[in-house]
Amino acid sequence: MLLLDTLNAFSGQISKAIEKNDWMGLSHVLTQRQVYLEELLQGDISDEERQYSEQVLKSVQAMDKIFIAEVQFKKTELLKEFQLVAKGQKFIRAYDAVSA
Repeated sequence: MLLLDTLNAFSGQISKAIEKNDWMGLSHVLTQRQVYLEELLQGDISDEERQYSEQVLKSVQAMDKIFIAEVQFKKTELLKEFQLVAKGQKFIRAYDAVSA
């Protein structure tokens, strides 16, 4: 049960980082989770524990697909905002050039 609790905690941290656009925080959490998973899989565990771990890892992969979709959506939204700002700056420069 500790495995599931730990991975749920990582998922919560990942979700919060995405929600807050905290990309550095997201990178840090993903790195921590990767280290945790590598240590888990390199450890000496029984076949039953390994099967359980594999099932849990499949659910982690499913959650990661959702997280990736969220990040892609955020990326698209941020790109739209950037384009609007760039367009606004272009209009200001054009206005300044005409009014000078």
